[in-house]
Amino acid sequence: MLSPFLAVPHVMIEGSSEFELLIARSGPGIEFSAEARKVHAVFVLAGTADERNTHLRALSAIARVTQNREFESAWTEAKDEQILRDIILLSDRRRPRLAEG
Repeated sequence: MLSPFLAVPHVMIEGSSEFELLIARSGPGIEFSAEARKVHAVFVLAGTADERNTHLRALSAIARVTQNREFESAWTEAKDEQILRDIILLSDRRRPRLAEG
């Protein structure tokens, strides 16, 4: 759980060259813990050890998408799957610029 609204569970699987991302929304919320009784957005990451870089890039992208101040309301109010996809795919996920130096 990253917040009372968002959880990002991780699963390591055996094998190689495998990485999957499952995204789910729950209107009533899912109870993950005493602190997170109404998680509405779940991003499940499952991958093999050799896909650690993919895993880290996915975590970074999820953080950028979900830290947008409109994420929670947009996610909750989305009318269908296409709008949920758009929230993720069309969000501003620009990489931060490194200081020149």
